[in-house]
Amino acid sequence: MHHPKYLLALKTRAEKALNQDPPDGLTAFTAAWALWEAVRKRLLVLACKREGWTVEQAREALPSEAINQKNFLKLYTAVTGGGTWEESMPMAAGALWPEILEAMEVRLRIINGSSRIGEDSLQRHAWSILRFINRLREHRLGDPLKELPKRSRKTLSDESLEKRLKTAQ
Repeated sequence: MHHPKYLLALKTRAEKALNQDPPDGLTAFTAAWALWEAVRKRLLVLACKREGWTVEQAREALPSEAINQKNFLKLYTAVTGGGTWEESMPMAAGALWPEILEAMEVRLRIINGSSRIGEDSLQRHAWSILRFINRLREHRLGDPLKELPKRSRKTLSDESLEKRLKTAQ
C-alpha cells in the first residue's frame, strides 16, 4: 500500500503539470488517475479498519492486482457489509462522482490508443479528479491522504474478511 508521502507527491506532480506554461494535460491526467487508483486501495483498507479488521488483515485479504472501478465498488460494499460507495461519500465529493466516471472513459480511450483526446479535455478531467480527491478528505472513514489509524476498534478474523471479499467477486 502506498505511503501518504507518495500520494501527496502524485498530487503535486499532477498540479505542477496543470499549472506549468503550457499545461501538460496527459502528465497531469496520468498522475491524477494513478493517485485515484492508490486512494481507492487506501479507502478499502480504511473501510476494513472501520469494520474491525487490522491493516495487516486488510492487506492480506484485498487483491494485490489493481482494483479497477467496478471491482472497487463491489469490494467496498462487501467490506462494509452492504454499505455502498456512493452512499458513503461526502456530499461535496458525491457531486463530482459523475466526473470521475467520465474520467474513467477518458482513461480507457488513452489506454486503447485514441489520439482524439484534446488537451483541454485531459486538463479538465485531471482537475476533476484532484478536486474529487480533495473532497474525499472529509470521508467518514478518514482522510485517505493521511496516515492510517494505528489501531482497530476490534479484531475480526481473517477468514471472515476473506469470505466477504470472495462473495463480492
